[in-house]
Amino acid sequence: MKIEFGITIPGLKIDGKKAPYPVLNERDCRAGAGIMLALGIIAFVLAFFQGAYYFIDIIVVLFFMEFLIRIIDPSIAPFYFLGSLIVREMRPEYSGAAQKRFAWFLGLLMASTMIVLIYGFGIRGPINLLICMTCLFLMWSESAFGVCIGCKMYYGLISLGLIKKPKVAPACPGGVCPVN
Repeated sequence: MKIEFGITIPGLKIDGKKAPYPVLNERDCRAGAGIMLALGIIAFVLAFFQGAYYFIDIIVVLFFMEFLIRIIDPSIAPFYFLGSLIVREMRPEYSGAAQKRFAWFLGLLMASTMIVLIYGFGIRGPINLLICMTCLFLMWSESAFGVCIGCKMYYGLISLGLIKKPKVAPACPGGVCPVN
């Protein structure tokens, strides 16, 4: 039995091209990102304007767990699952799973860094602010415009030869990545 990330749908075409690779429903991804964005903004505002860090301390851990679960199996990640329930009546819009996993790994890296800074070293300052704003921007671009910057970075690293080029390049949301 082969274990894969995402689902392979026999006969699926994306933008008129065969998609024999694992995919994810982009609508689920965007809805989950929107939920995380809303929680992240609340935590950011409380921390930045009121100096109340308790919510951001909780959100950082929740985001860490969410991204960790997503890179293993997104269907059981709480915010992703909730997002999929919200958009369940909508027609699926599929995109490649590989680059979404890469994007979520970037989220996991940011959340891990925040956990180390906050819980490991008790650091709260400009570096936390920068990481938090970067994460919020990435989730905003995903949820508001359907632009997965992590997906674009995935293809950029392939073009630089830093990531192995797949036999069939998976489609990005909205057809914005170069698919061979």
